[in-house]
Amino acid sequence: MAVCDGTGTVSVSDKMHNLLLSGMFLGKQMVLIRAMIGFNAEYGCVLKVCIRSKSKQISEAMLQCVN
Repeated sequence: MAVCDGTGTVSVSDKMHNLLLSGMFLGKQMVLIRAMIGFNAEYGCVLKVCIRSKSKQISEAMLQCVN
């Protein structure tokens, strides 16, 4: 996976950050990931992930890696 569109740099002043990743799953299938990362005083670090690929199984496998 590689960071897209310069989203690897986090601004200290922002409460939420959007991280965009793209890459090939086992060299066969393109995968795109949008991760929204934020901090909440009550819950701590919060992560919302959207994963796209042509295969539902690959998207679910990528989600399990993050989970």
